Amino acid sequence: MNLANRQTGAVLIVSLLMLMVMTLIGVTAMQSNLLQEKMAGNFKDMNTAFQAAEAALRDGETTITSGISGLTGFDASCTNGLCDATSGFKPVWTDPANYGNGILYGTNTGATAIAEVSCQPKYWIEGFKSWPPGSPSWKVRYRITAVACGGSANTQATLQSVFSP
Repeated sequence: MNLANRQTGAVLIVSLLMLMVMTLIGVTAMQSNLLQEKMAGNFKDMNTAFQAAEAALRDGETTITSGISGLTGFDASCTNGLCDATSGFKPVWTDPANYGNGILYGTNTGATAIAEVSCQPKYWIEGFKSWPPGSPSWKVRYRITAVACGGSANTQATLQSVFSP
């Protein structure tokens, strides 16, 4: 009996199985790579929002040092982004309907708009009095809250700092 007549196609079946395994490995690697790209993009977007909020905090500090004295112009309704925190005020930035009351980045300082973000950052300045340890009297302090978007409007960062000029 001839060797050619006894072949049953086992090599073809083994080759097809190996090809299927290699295809599954390739598809899994592509899915993993796609997930990593999405995570890197989200990280970049969040970092952009964080940096924009940080810039808004610095803008708020400049606003305070260049013209705010005491609690003059502050009220409980946060008119023009100046909030009087001593009169039972509710944090306005917790309600997106009040975002219009915030101070737009660069309004008081002339800073240029941030190009990489989908919306320009806003901030609120809360004035309040506190009694610092070791101080003989009350001192006015300011809590600045900044909200900023990243490259997508769905990515937002909120930062706060307490500033004492």
